[in-house]
Amino acid sequence: MAPQDGGGGDACERWPAGQREQIAAVQPHVRSAAKKNKLDPRLINAVIWVESKFNARARGPGGTQGLMQLMPSTARELASSLGERSRPLDPGFNVRAGSLYLARMIRKFDGNTELGLAAYHGGPGHVLKWRKAGKRGVPDGSKKYVEKINAAKKMF
Repeated sequence: MAPQDGGGGDACERWPAGQREQIAAVQPHVRSAAKKNKLDPRLINAVIWVESKFNARARGPGGTQGLMQLMPSTARELASSLGERSRPLDPGFNVRAGSLYLARMIRKFDGNTELGLAAYHGGPGHVLKWRKAGKRGVPDGSKKYVEKINAAKKMF
């Protein structure tokens, strides 16, 4: 990945062949979703890396699905917002929906990317309770997640 553009560049060579192909195949979706949602494509790539390692068929133990590991109910709600049918295992849909959700979470927390990531990970209610209790920063349960995303973002 080219470090500044978030996708498709010569730096893709540093990845093993199988992953390089998976990552490259998703970049048109990432670039489009990044532009539409005003997100850094490196951030979207980092979320995909941490959530699924670019495995479009990934399924999490809690029922999450696809590249950005969307819950089925969240995917359905986002599909309605996008005017699409919910297809969480379709890479294009998953990136569009996951990026929309991530952008919503960041906006919900006044543009604070770390709190938005914490909300993406643990739900906005978790972050709101944390803040209501007068606590600052990222909720304890999401700190490692946010750290992983920030580290992964540097890879892209």
